[in-house]
Amino acid sequence: MPVDEHMPAMERLKDEPSLPELSSQIVTMLTTEHYNLQTGRSMTVADANGRCTLFIGAVSGALIAIAFTGQVSRMGTAFFVFSLVLLPSLFLMGLITFERVLQSGIEDLTYARGITRIRHLYLESAPQLRPYFILSADDKRRWPMLKVGIHPSWWQVFLTTAGMIAAINSVLVGVFVGLLLAALFTFPLLVCTSAGVVTFLVSFGLQQRYQWGQWRRLEQHLATLFPSQENVVERAEP
Repeated sequence: MPVDEHMPAMERLKDEPSLPELSSQIVTMLTTEHYNLQTGRSMTVADANGRCTLFIGAVSGALIAIAFTGQVSRMGTAFFVFSLVLLPSLFLMGLITFERVLQSGIEDLTYARGITRIRHLYLESAPQLRPYFILSADDKRRWPMLKVGIHPSWWQVFLTTAGMIAAINSVLVGVFVGLLLAALFTFPLLVCTSAGVVTFLVSFGLQQRYQWGQWRRLEQHLATLFPSQENVVERAEP
């Protein structure tokens, strides 16, 4: 068995070559930038959580109000008027929330990419510490995310905060269409439900397509300075 396997970790670090140490001024600047980027990430998460809480709270309160109105009016005219006025307002609020949480997600990824570049410089200066860094230090261009314990795929766009808001928005507009058909044309329940389901699918698909387009646009404009070894090999292949 090789002797290196029994050598303590710190002794192996001393034996491995390293680049010249960074000056104190550079370390200070990197630390400040790292702190600013991490603070920016915290602000984007707080903003997205606050907006989602506000929107979901408004939807919950509106649904309770609609239920009380339907009970009092015995599903009469007041119920339809109240619902058809309230649901579009909630949908508009949902679209605004969807756009903002998507922007927050894009900002968060941009800040995370900046932190990754600083981590790459750390490992360039001390390559012997690479086994002790869990997160990736490479700019992976193919997917709009970093290596953080997940396997990125096309399904990931449905799991974001914006994807959740898009689902709620689509439910709201689907219910609105179903109630509108029932109030104006007195269509059967099956027809109104089918129209609502189709509206939900169309709305959800459009919002998710828009979200995916925004992620793709970010990847096109965000420069990749340190691609992973997998991407380097793929570009080298004919």
